[in-house]
Amino acid sequence: MKKRMLIKMLQLMSYAVLSMLAAIIFWFLWGGRIEAAMPEDALTEEESSMTQEELECEKYYDNLELLAILTEAEAGNQGLIGKRMVVDVVLNRVDHPDWPNSIAEVILEPNQFSSYWDGGVDRVVEPSEETYLAVRMELQERSYPSIYYFTAGKYGNYGTPWRKVGDHYFSKE
Repeated sequence: MKKRMLIKMLQLMSYAVLSMLAAIIFWFLWGGRIEAAMPEDALTEEESSMTQEELECEKYYDNLELLAILTEAEAGNQGLIGKRMVVDVVLNRVDHPDWPNSIAEVILEPNQFSSYWDGGVDRVVEPSEETYLAVRMELQERSYPSIYYFTAGKYGNYGTPWRKVGDHYFSKE
Protein backbone atom coordinates (compact mmCIF):
# COMPACT_ATOMS: atom_id res chain seq x y z
CA MET A 1 0.00 0.00 0.00
CA LYS A 2 2.78 2.40 0.91
CA LYS A 3 4.51 1.62 -2.35
CA ARG A 4 1.42 2.59 -4.36
CA MET A 5 1.02 5.77 -2.38
CA LEU A 6 4.68 6.63 -2.95
CA ILE A 7 4.32 6.03 -6.70
CA LYS A 8 1.17 8.19 -6.78
CA MET A 9 2.98 10.99 -4.89
CA LEU A 10 5.92 10.79 -7.30
CA GLN A 11 3.54 11.00 -10.26
CA LEU A 12 1.82 14.06 -8.78
CA MET A 13 5.18 15.70 -8.08
CA SER A 14 6.37 15.00 -11.62
CA TYR A 15 3.16 16.54 -13.00
CA ALA A 16 3.74 19.61 -10.84
CA VAL A 17 7.35 19.91 -11.99
CA LEU A 18 6.35 19.48 -15.65
CA SER A 19 3.65 22.13 -15.24
CA MET A 20 6.17 24.53 -13.74
CA LEU A 21 8.63 23.83 -16.55
CA ALA A 22 5.92 24.44 -19.14
CA ALA A 23 5.07 27.75 -17.48
CA ILE A 24 8.74 28.78 -17.45
CA ILE A 25 9.18 27.82 -21.10
CA PHE A 26 6.02 29.73 -22.02
CA TRP A 27 7.33 32.75 -20.11
CA PHE A 28 10.64 32.69 -22.00
CA LEU A 29 9.09 32.08 -25.40
CA TRP A 30 6.74 35.00 -24.97
CA GLY A 31 9.51 37.15 -23.52
CA GLY A 32 7.66 37.56 -20.27
CA ARG A 33 5.84 40.52 -21.77
CA ILE A 34 2.23 41.39 -22.19
CA GLU A 35 3.11 43.00 -25.53
CA ALA A 36 3.79 39.53 -26.92
CA ALA A 37 0.06 38.90 -26.94
CA MET A 38 -0.59 42.04 -29.00
CA PRO A 39 -1.35 41.63 -32.69
CA GLU A 40 1.78 41.73 -34.84
CA ASP A 41 0.56 44.73 -36.78
CA ALA A 42 -0.07 46.80 -33.64
CA LEU A 43 2.64 49.39 -33.17
CA THR A 44 4.05 50.04 -29.74
CA GLU A 45 4.19 53.62 -28.49
CA GLU A 46 7.95 53.64 -29.17
CA GLU A 47 7.49 52.35 -32.73
CA SER A 48 4.73 54.81 -33.56
CA SER A 49 7.07 57.70 -32.78
CA MET A 50 9.82 56.27 -35.02
CA THR A 51 10.47 57.67 -38.47
CA GLN A 52 10.18 55.44 -41.54
CA GLU A 53 13.99 55.37 -41.77
CA GLU A 54 14.29 54.24 -38.14
CA LEU A 55 11.70 51.52 -38.72
CA GLU A 56 13.66 50.30 -41.77
CA CYS A 57 16.87 50.10 -39.71
CA GLU A 58 14.96 48.28 -36.97
CA LYS A 59 13.95 45.66 -39.58
CA TYR A 60 17.60 44.73 -40.04
CA TYR A 61 18.96 45.42 -36.54
CA ASP A 62 18.83 41.91 -35.10
CA ASN A 63 21.16 40.51 -37.74
CA LEU A 64 23.59 43.39 -38.26
CA GLU A 65 26.47 41.61 -36.57
CA LEU A 66 25.89 38.54 -38.77
CA LEU A 67 25.80 40.81 -41.84
CA ALA A 68 29.07 42.47 -40.80
CA ILE A 69 30.75 39.10 -40.20
CA LEU A 70 29.54 37.73 -43.55
CA THR A 71 30.70 40.90 -45.33
CA GLU A 72 34.13 40.65 -43.70
CA ALA A 73 34.39 36.98 -44.68
CA GLU A 74 33.20 37.57 -48.25
CA ALA A 75 34.91 40.89 -48.97
CA GLY A 76 37.49 41.48 -46.24
CA ASN A 77 40.20 41.82 -48.90
CA GLN A 78 38.11 44.28 -50.95
CA GLY A 79 37.80 48.01 -50.50
CA LEU A 80 34.86 49.93 -49.10
CA ILE A 81 32.96 49.84 -52.41
CA GLY A 82 33.28 46.06 -52.70
CA LYS A 83 32.08 45.63 -49.12
CA ARG A 84 29.14 47.97 -49.68
CA MET A 85 28.14 45.96 -52.74
CA VAL A 86 28.17 42.70 -50.78
CA VAL A 87 25.99 44.33 -48.10
CA ASP A 88 23.60 45.49 -50.82
CA VAL A 89 23.32 42.01 -52.31
CA VAL A 90 22.10 40.74 -48.93
CA LEU A 91 19.78 43.69 -48.21
CA ASN A 92 18.37 43.68 -51.75
CA ARG A 93 17.51 40.02 -51.37
CA VAL A 94 15.82 40.67 -48.02
CA ASP A 95 13.60 43.25 -49.72
CA HIS A 96 12.85 41.08 -52.79
CA PRO A 97 9.72 38.87 -52.70
CA ASP A 98 11.56 35.85 -54.17
CA TRP A 99 14.02 35.69 -51.27
CA PRO A 100 13.58 35.22 -47.52
CA ASN A 101 12.77 38.42 -45.66
CA SER A 102 15.50 38.47 -43.01
CA ILE A 103 19.26 38.86 -43.18
CA ALA A 104 19.86 35.57 -41.40
CA GLU A 105 17.52 33.63 -43.69
CA VAL A 106 19.11 35.12 -46.82
CA ILE A 107 22.60 34.27 -45.58
CA LEU A 108 21.56 30.75 -44.59
CA GLU A 109 20.02 29.92 -47.97
CA PRO A 110 21.90 26.84 -49.23
CA ASN A 111 24.94 27.54 -51.42
CA GLN A 112 24.46 31.30 -51.57
CA PHE A 113 27.42 32.71 -49.65
CA SER A 114 30.51 30.53 -49.91
CA SER A 115 32.15 31.98 -46.80
CA TYR A 116 29.22 30.80 -44.72
CA TRP A 117 29.28 27.29 -46.13
CA ASP A 118 33.07 26.82 -46.22
CA GLY A 119 33.60 28.10 -42.67
CA GLY A 120 34.98 31.51 -43.64
CA VAL A 121 32.62 33.30 -41.26
CA ASP A 122 33.95 31.16 -38.42
CA ARG A 123 37.43 32.57 -39.01
CA VAL A 124 36.28 36.19 -38.62
CA VAL A 125 37.25 37.28 -35.13
CA GLU A 126 35.98 40.85 -35.47
CA PRO A 127 34.83 42.69 -38.60
CA SER A 128 36.94 45.71 -39.47
CA GLU A 129 35.81 49.28 -38.88
CA GLU A 130 35.58 49.66 -42.66
CA THR A 131 33.17 46.71 -42.80
CA TYR A 132 30.97 48.20 -40.08
CA LEU A 133 31.08 51.49 -41.98
CA ALA A 134 29.94 49.73 -45.17
CA VAL A 135 27.00 48.17 -43.31
CA ARG A 136 25.97 51.50 -41.74
CA MET A 137 26.28 53.37 -45.03
CA GLU A 138 24.12 50.91 -46.93
CA LEU A 139 21.48 50.83 -44.22
CA GLN A 140 21.22 54.60 -44.48
CA GLU A 141 21.06 54.69 -48.25
CA ARG A 142 21.35 51.79 -50.66
CA SER A 143 24.02 52.50 -53.30
CA TYR A 144 23.34 49.53 -55.55
CA PRO A 145 19.63 48.68 -55.28
CA SER A 146 19.45 46.25 -58.18
CA ILE A 147 22.35 43.86 -57.57
CA TYR A 148 21.43 40.42 -56.32
CA TYR A 149 24.36 38.16 -57.15
CA PHE A 150 28.12 38.07 -56.98
CA THR A 151 30.81 35.49 -57.50
CA ALA A 152 34.56 35.36 -57.31
CA GLY A 153 36.64 34.70 -60.40
CA LYS A 154 33.97 35.04 -63.10
CA TYR A 155 30.34 35.98 -63.68
CA GLY A 156 27.85 33.37 -62.53
CA ASN A 157 25.17 31.74 -64.65
CA TYR A 158 22.41 33.90 -63.20
CA GLY A 159 21.40 37.52 -63.46
CA THR A 160 22.80 40.01 -65.96
CA PRO A 161 26.57 40.60 -65.64
CA TRP A 162 27.04 44.15 -64.43
CA ARG A 163 30.36 45.09 -62.83
CA LYS A 164 33.64 43.67 -61.56
CA VAL A 165 34.96 45.11 -58.29
CA GLY A 166 38.18 43.65 -56.93
CA ASP A 167 37.88 39.93 -57.50
CA HIS A 168 34.08 39.89 -57.30
CA TYR A 169 31.74 39.87 -60.28
CA PHE A 170 28.35 41.44 -59.59
CA SER A 171 25.16 40.75 -61.53
CA LYS A 172 21.79 42.42 -61.62
CA GLU A 173 18.48 40.65 -61.66
